[in-house]
Amino acid sequence: MELLQLRYFQKVAELESVTKAARYFSIPQPSMSQAIGRLERDLNTRLFERRNGKLFLNEKGRAFLEAVERSLQELDNGMATITGDAGKISGPINIKVMENHRFILASIPKFAKMYPDVRISVSHGYYEDQDVSYDLCISSKPSYKHMTASVPLIRERVVLAVHEDHPFASREAVSIADLQGQKLISLPAPTELYEQTLKLCRARGFEPLIPIICDDPYFVRKYVSENMGIALAPSISWQGRFRANTVLVPVVSPEIYISSYLIWDDAHYESPAVLRFRDFLLAEAKQFSDPELG
Repeated sequence: MELLQLRYFQKVAELESVTKAARYFSIPQPSMSQAIGRLERDLNTRLFERRNGKLFLNEKGRAFLEAVERSLQELDNGMATITGDAGKISGPINIKVMENHRFILASIPKFAKMYPDVRISVSHGYYEDQDVSYDLCISSKPSYKHMTASVPLIRERVVLAVHEDHPFASREAVSIADLQGQKLISLPAPTELYEQTLKLCRARGFEPLIPIICDDPYFVRKYVSENMGIALAPSISWQGRFRANTVLVPVVSPEIYISSYLIWDDAHYESPAVLRFRDFLLAEAKQFSDPELG
């Protein structure tokens, strides 16, 4: 087993592609395939599986990747100490973003400018991907799969987004009871917005009418702007993302708040890059949170 094989393996696992990894190292694709094949023979086990034309780590591969990343990080730290680059932050960060996309889009360029040797991979979406391992996750729930360590990230009020021609557009405020019979556009079931909508409406004796469900906040806002329905929306995360013909109306009786969480796996090795990025996000989140909410 050679050091270069481990770096090849790490990159193939990160990119989920032998071809892309070969391109990254500027070597022929067959050479990369041979290197991974030799590594699997040395270990006497398969590390990857192919499904529907895609390459995934299997259970043994995921366990081996964690050991490889720890070992390579320690090696890189040792080399940095010898060469005078001790304290340099580098390496991959994989993050799953299900909430606060605006916050992440604003934060990543700042962090990348501070630490240009860090490589950040971002996955957007509300549905679980069984074969991908993440260092961090941002969700409306305080856990995600095996990641159970979390801290609150951003807390914000919920408002009602309506088209300027909608009767609610001239209202100073609306209540949950006002939503009965209204066509609601919503994010999918795993989100707190969806769950709160069902809970609050049912508590007032009616089932919400939700003919359109979108897993991308962009389309929720787009359909509101086309007067296809109305939507409960986070006041900070989506701030500045609505079209000019959309009116945001305060929700009262009751006021609604949602929170997002920064989540990680305490049992998983966290590189200095991941730890630094986690601290950075928590510091940046203070600028996004509503100061009146604490």
